[in-house]
Amino acid sequence: MLTMAAAAVTAGVLVATHLGSINTVPVTAGTSTIMPSASLMATSAGTASPTASATAGPTETPTALAAVGHGECTKENVVGTAVFLSELLPKLEVAGCSGEWMALSQTVAGMPDSSSFLMARLRGGEFIVDTSQPYAQVAGWGTASQNNERLSAVQYMDKEFTTKGIPVELRKSLVGEPAPDSLAALGIKTYEDRSTGYKVSFNYPASWQIGDPSGSLSLTGGPGTALTNSSGQSMAQLALGETNDWSTSGCLNKAPYKILDSQPMPGLPVDPSSAAQGTPRFVYVAMTSAANDGGPVQAGIGITNRIAGQDGIGCVLDLAVAGPGALKFFSFTDRRPLGGPTWGLYKFNTMEEAAAFTQTQGYKDLKTVITSLTITKVD
Repeated sequence: MLTMAAAAVTAGVLVATHLGSINTVPVTAGTSTIMPSASLMATSAGTASPTASATAGPTETPTALAAVGHGECTKENVVGTAVFLSELLPKLEVAGCSGEWMALSQTVAGMPDSSSFLMARLRGGEFIVDTSQPYAQVAGWGTASQNNERLSAVQYMDKEFTTKGIPVELRKSLVGEPAPDSLAALGIKTYEDRSTGYKVSFNYPASWQIGDPSGSLSLTGGPGTALTNSSGQSMAQLALGETNDWSTSGCLNKAPYKILDSQPMPGLPVDPSSAAQGTPRFVYVAMTSAANDGGPVQAGIGITNRIAGQDGIGCVLDLAVAGPGALKFFSFTDRRPLGGPTWGLYKFNTMEEAAAFTQTQGYKDLKTVITSLTITKVD
């Protein structure tokens, strides 16, 4: 990923470091190298950038070039009134020059995503850094790639230029683009949480948005997040913590169910002291009508390592996994992790209709996101 950036005034970074048109590709779940599908990448990265109509105003022709400098694109030709500039300048690198603009960058050791670009404008033969102007600082590619505005990294950077009055057509010449084949270039963002002593992360399309999971989870005492797609539709929730209704789901009688899709996720950790249930796996399970479930057929999509029932008969779809130590339980699902009268987001008239849902783009999108989940112990 492009690591050019200026540490002058660090921009805030969404450390997350839905659904666009993507195709599912087989992935090895629970590893750190899961890549989303090609069309997901193309959808988020290839949409139109924000309008570039705003510019910095009429271009001024530099005057008296021989008075101080000759307009060369070098750090030696950068001046400014900010006290920090003289100390910071030796650490900066020229990222690019175009027209009357220069972009300066610095890679902060070990923190490339916390950087930004310092912008200078050519006046009287000098490139002047004027911190009183909104264009003086532009977010770095790390911030751009993790924005929570449903924009790809390139779209966000174009918006920065447009909003701050820098001609957007100069963006590529001044600050470049994300590294080819990087997640940012492919229109993919990453959510990350380390609060439990584990690095919990997953990839999602740039057009999706991270939101507040409050009230939508049945795991308590831990962090979590929610995802909505480009239309604002709720797609999935990630929850970490204790389960509050593992054995009291509200299901009153048993009903037939079918596992319509399954993919092992052996890289996900489990609690070695819990009763053996099997390898964690992504599942899509449909259950026919049981008392108070709102049938006739409801389906759940998520991760589990529990056995739903015997001989095709069950009561609760337990889409949660007991993890080791402080990780406790974790769930990444389209709905509440455990059953009950209001658990299902997906309702169908028949089991055949539920099975046909696996061929839709919405289902493929959600599966790609959920199976990108990785959980690793933080040293």
